[in-house]
Order: sequence, then C-alpha cells, then structure tokens
Amino acid sequence: MPSRSLKPCSYPGCPNLTTGGRCPLHRKPDTRPTATERGYDAEWRRLRAQHLARNPWCVECASFGKTEQATEVDHIIPHKGDDSLRLDASNLQSLCSYHHKSKTAREKHAR
Repeated sequence: MPSRSLKPCSYPGCPNLTTGGRCPLHRKPDTRPTATERGYDAEWRRLRAQHLARNPWCVECASFGKTEQATEVDHIIPHKGDDSLRLDASNLQSLCSYHHKSKTAREKHAR
C-alpha cells in the first residue's frame, strides 16, 4: 500500500514536511491528565453511582418543571484536586448531559 504523500506543515512559516496537519515540532502535546489522575477514581465512581441512584433527575431541568434523567454528577464547587470537595456528597448535583456541558463551558469561559 502506498504511503501518504508529504505536505508542508500547516504551522505558518514552517518548512518541514509531514503526512498531514502539523509536523511533530508544532503539534500540541496531549498534556491532559487521565480521569483517574484528575480524581475520578474508584472511590469517586462509587459515590457517583450512589448519588445518581438517590437523585436520578436533572436539577436544572426540574427548575424549569421538566423531568429529565440525569446522566452526570457535577461538583457544584469545582474540586480542583481538593478531596474535601471532591468526595463531599453535599457538593454534588445530578445533571443531564446538556446542562453539565453548559455549566462546564461557562466555568471554562469564566477563567
């Protein structure tokens, strides 16, 4: 099977050739830690399952009078590695995927 032809790196002004996109010098490194490294370990998964069993409905949808199954357990105050917040049941809320993504986007934008 023939290999892909080389093309110029898409980084402005870079003369290197690559099979597509950016050359290794200009690719962004994947530096995001794993879920476990970010604190979502077995202890978190147990707490998450217990919370969803007790609170199966999205709290945001409920505030609009809608009943939507929750698929995510959200930290009301982001834990940022603090175990006292990460595993605090009173800091959790059940959200549907839509509302969880919306809240996460707002938090990232506010940084």
